[in-house]
Amino acid sequence: MTATAQPRRPLIQLATAPLRVLRYLNKELLSAGEAMARSNRFPQPRPQADPAQAKHVQPASAGKVLTKV
Repeated sequence: MTATAQPRRPLIQLATAPLRVLRYLNKELLSAGEAMARSNRFPQPRPQADPAQAKHVQPASAGKVLTKV
């Protein structure tokens, strides 16, 4: 029988696994940083409530207001 598959190198794979993890995390962090920079550069407007749907705020009564003594 002729083996066509390359021989496994478990020690090399074991040694390079942490490097692959660090490369992946670095790529993820760079992508997240770029996304935050883009959103900071071009802020999106906040949705405004329709004035007809907005609830009116009732002022607090004098008994509920805290005052300094």
